[in-house]
Amino acid sequence: MGRPKQYQEATKVTTYGGLLHRITNKIRQSLELQDILSATVAEMRSFLQTDRVKIYRFHPDASGQVIAESIAQKRLPSLKGLNFPATDIPPLAREMLIKTRQRSIVDVASEQITLSRSDFTAEPTSSKPIIEIVKRSVDPCHIEYLKAMGVLSSLVVPIFYQQRLWGLLVSHHSQPRAFSEQDLELVQLVAEQVSIAIAQSSLLTQAREQVRQETMINQITPLLHSPRPIKEILQLVLERIVRSVRGSGGRLYLRAINTEAPALYTCGVQPALVEPQQPAWLEQQSFWQQQLMLKDSPSSQYTNLRKLQVVTDLYQETELADFSWAFQATSIRGIVVLPLQHNSQESLGCLTIFRNAVNTETLWAGYWDSDERQQRPRKSFEVWREYKKNQAPPWTDEDIELVESIGIHLAMAVMQYQLHELEMHNQELKLARKVAEESSRLKSNFLASTSHELLTPLASTLNYLQILSTGSYPNQEELNNYIQLADKSAQSLVAIINDVLDITKIEEGKMRVELEPVNLVSFLEEQRELFSLVTQRRELNFIISCEVEQIYADKAKLKQVITNLLANAFKFTETGEVRITVIKLVEQPMVQIKVSDTGIGIEMSQKERLLEAFVQEDNSIKQRYGGAGLGLAICKQFVEMMGGHIQLDSPGKGQGTTVTLTYPDCTK
Repeated sequence: MGRPKQYQEATKVTTYGGLLHRITNKIRQSLELQDILSATVAEMRSFLQTDRVKIYRFHPDASGQVIAESIAQKRLPSLKGLNFPATDIPPLAREMLIKTRQRSIVDVASEQITLSRSDFTAEPTSSKPIIEIVKRSVDPCHIEYLKAMGVLSSLVVPIFYQQRLWGLLVSHHSQPRAFSEQDLELVQLVAEQVSIAIAQSSLLTQAREQVRQETMINQITPLLHSPRPIKEILQLVLERIVRSVRGSGGRLYLRAINTEAPALYTCGVQPALVEPQQPAWLEQQSFWQQQLMLKDSPSSQYTNLRKLQVVTDLYQETELADFSWAFQATSIRGIVVLPLQHNSQESLGCLTIFRNAVNTETLWAGYWDSDERQQRPRKSFEVWREYKKNQAPPWTDEDIELVESIGIHLAMAVMQYQLHELEMHNQELKLARKVAEESSRLKSNFLASTSHELLTPLASTLNYLQILSTGSYPNQEELNNYIQLADKSAQSLVAIINDVLDITKIEEGKMRVELEPVNLVSFLEEQRELFSLVTQRRELNFIISCEVEQIYADKAKLKQVITNLLANAFKFTETGEVRITVIKLVEQPMVQIKVSDTGIGIEMSQKERLLEAFVQEDNSIKQRYGGAGLGLAICKQFVEMMGGHIQLDSPGKGQGTTVTLTYPDCTK
């Protein structure tokens, strides 16, 4: 006994509602488009009871691919993953799908096609019936095409995303199959749900890409502002940028600032720049120079710097034709050049990223001839593998956006670095100017004091020689005294001249040392004898305490250092003592020589300056004690040339001075 028609209708409505509910829940529960599409085709095939339901997606070139499929008991061969040429769906058919959003139902047995459309989207459909446009004969080529696929019944519903034809929801059956108005309404609603899933997936993809970009930027930004050396930072950043967009190599070119040369950082695969008479750097070629050119310069009609330049295939780029030889030894095929700029007014340099050529494999649904004169449909849809070598790799919108985003941060960091370098350069110039002015002042003072120091003994010598030239010396003792005074004045003159010659040799790097064993005991006894007359005349104590027998030094220079230090100590000490102490340091293999006095002392704030050439503590000391201000500077240079160190210490004015020399103990 058959069931009432009303019951059958209610059951059908329940089935429709259950199907829509399951698909809607799948869209809500899953974030992955492929999972949603796979579930959709399975549900639709089960509902329609057909042999195959598939989702076909269009490529930008109008070809397409089956990306989801459900087949009943292998009644039809699988087409999943296979590509179809654009000619399989002619432009006119695609245009009708877009303009009228029509559905097509093909009955191969009757060779009839029904074209229909609906005004509804996802709203209730009771008041929006399907509008049948036309029923007509099917093109014979279309019939032959479907028969070759083993299909006798076909239902095609367009899928739209953002008002564009995204793909097709297709049902195939190996037997004739009729579709009710309710069936078509449901299929249409499912297509609308698929559109929602595509929009959801697109938003998810955008969010993931944004997270990826932000993650990359968050990794690079701290690195750009880290305390590492700038060269190390820029090299690391370049490598990360290239890696983030799957590049094979990269170059970061920074234009010259101040007096510095341009800077270039490279990583990965690079072109071979070995052609004679070609610039050393890629960025000096016209293609790159155009990207670096300031467009608001007087010689240009533009107002901003060039934007990012994308080269998909360098061998198809006319501007690179004369320079493509540099890439022939490499696999480089794609190039991106991003000018680095600040406030659209200053060109800082450019970032270049390379991509190698790729080999592609495309699975086609049967062999097809790309010749447009081909009129007959394919007889077979068996998998045909198409291999292409050395294909230009595509640059996606996401790649470009990431490079531009990172480029902004990179340009800011480079600009900050260049501003810092400019500031440091200005400070160095100021310091150099200050040092030059101070040097000029010291040399002027030196010339004045040295002139005085030279003239005094020279005048004395000339006076005594003039007296001697008279030839009448009734008093032999007075004659001998004149001769001694003239000799002393000449020796003072020679000492000053030798100091000037020594400091000149040191500054020119012509002074050399010859280390040898020096017996300190006998060496210091010679110093005691040298200054014995001074100690007796000034009634000063000269104390020598030596616990070290031998030291490795240049004996002549060590003698000049110690003699100079003792001469200063005696010169600036009115009462008390001058002491030399020599010991070995316990904590390290060093020998320490101290020359101390109880003289006028020094201001500790002046101790570093006193070791410089032409410097004395103040004019009053110069006027009272004389000197050219070269002695301590020569001592410092000699001590350091022998591997030692010199240090001045004083408790303060009137409390004496200690000069400490530290030498390596080479006897161990």
